[in-house]
Amino acid sequence: MHATAQRLRLRYPADQPASLVEDLVAALSGQAWVRAVQWRHSSCSVVIELASGCSELRWQLALADLGCGLVDQRRHDHAPDSAWERMTRQIGGNIVGATVGQVVLGTGAGVLGAWLLGPRAGLVAGAAGAVVGSVVGSVAGGELADGESPLRKGDLGAISIRKIGGKLGEEAGWSTGGAIGAALAGPAGAVAGMTLGSIVAGQAVEDLIQNHGRAKGVGRLSWLVRLGEDQAGERITETVMGGLGRGLSGGQDWGARLGTRLGASVGRKIDWASSWSRRQLVSRIKPRSPLPAT
Repeated sequence: MHATAQRLRLRYPADQPASLVEDLVAALSGQAWVRAVQWRHSSCSVVIELASGCSELRWQLALADLGCGLVDQRRHDHAPDSAWERMTRQIGGNIVGATVGQVVLGTGAGVLGAWLLGPRAGLVAGAAGAVVGSVVGSVAGGELADGESPLRKGDLGAISIRKIGGKLGEEAGWSTGGAIGAALAGPAGAVAGMTLGSIVAGQAVEDLIQNHGRAKGVGRLSWLVRLGEDQAGERITETVMGGLGRGLSGGQDWGARLGTRLGASVGRKIDWASSWSRRQLVSRIKPRSPLPAT
């Protein structure tokens, strides 16, 4: 069976006796909840147009009374995805989306800025557009690659706000931490401040958005410890993947950059704080639950 709000399609085996299907069609024609019935021999199916106001429970009970054993193939054809399968798709979508967004928005902003304000403004606008395009493209690409498009569910906006907010928090923390570090300890302090500021601010903003503004543990010692464990795992992954990329590319910088970028995507999708305690890798992405059978 395959059901929509106003239409129901029943498929039967090709070796089903025609007399049984004919009896079913005749019985359906006399039902009050049925507006029209079509018997399609070529596709071995019976299409039922539902009467206005017919509920799902009503036609299910009625078909059960007529002896129909229903199986919703949409809910049984595909096994639910594991967390690691979803993570692999999201990583690929992140990389492709970031590249496309960086090129499209960066180029568009640069051309528009140069046309309106001159070449120097075009360079600045292009750089800013590339950063924004990389963030937006990475988020959108990862979500759209995750099996079912969130655009159909209407939740891409909420996901994007959380993740883009975290990226913007990193940028704000980078600038603020750099200024504070430079004032306290000069150039070395600026570098340390930019790194720590981007890490703490980015994660804090993402957690606050995810919790709808409620600071559930944000800023506490346990939160900082968990953040440190996560960041340690991410940095280790970036370093290992960067070295692997450099080795596979024959010592080329582009191989190291590609490996580092891939390592960053992988590292962010692993719950390192839980992984250290359990001594096994734990994915942040939850496996998709199977849909309940009808």
